[in-house]
Amino acid sequence: MHRQTTALGNDDSLAIGTGARKSEQLTLKVRQCDFFRNLITFDRTKSNRPRVVEMNSEVRDILLPLCKGKRPDDYVWLSPKTGKPFDDVKKAFISACEDAGIEGLVWHDLRATYGTRLGEAGFNAYDIAKLMGHVNISTSQRYIRNLPVGAGEAVMLKNQRRHNTVTSEDSGTLMVAVNS
Repeated sequence: MHRQTTALGNDDSLAIGTGARKSEQLTLKVRQCDFFRNLITFDRTKSNRPRVVEMNSEVRDILLPLCKGKRPDDYVWLSPKTGKPFDDVKKAFISACEDAGIEGLVWHDLRATYGTRLGEAGFNAYDIAKLMGHVNISTSQRYIRNLPVGAGEAVMLKNQRRHNTVTSEDSGTLMVAVNS
């Protein structure tokens, strides 16, 4: 869904860039967005435990104008029709998928993309569990892939990653030295 706009007034980048569940994104309040430390605290989570996620530049660019001029307890997204928080965005999400020519995508797939990108960036299952708010580590293990690189190369990739590589479509060329 490259740059498709949903009823939330933004593209899929926030869900992919934070791993937010739909309910977490719809109930996000301004006070949960810390622009000084570039952190989002999701406090209404499935596990009832607060979860803190770093904002990358793309997520920050989405949230900053949405929060500007609002009070701390205001919701980030309000329905233009009702002035109240969205209950659901199912119809708008389906329409955005149809407009993009995407079939079978559900909101939770955006969250799974976040987890997969964390795994591809070299995060271990424990870090992924913490960032995604998983109570059970086995839930996070599905995002760890055996990549066709050696252990030393994987460490180098992890050490060279930048925060934006989790959500950026073009994070530049990464050069890796390989011993044969």
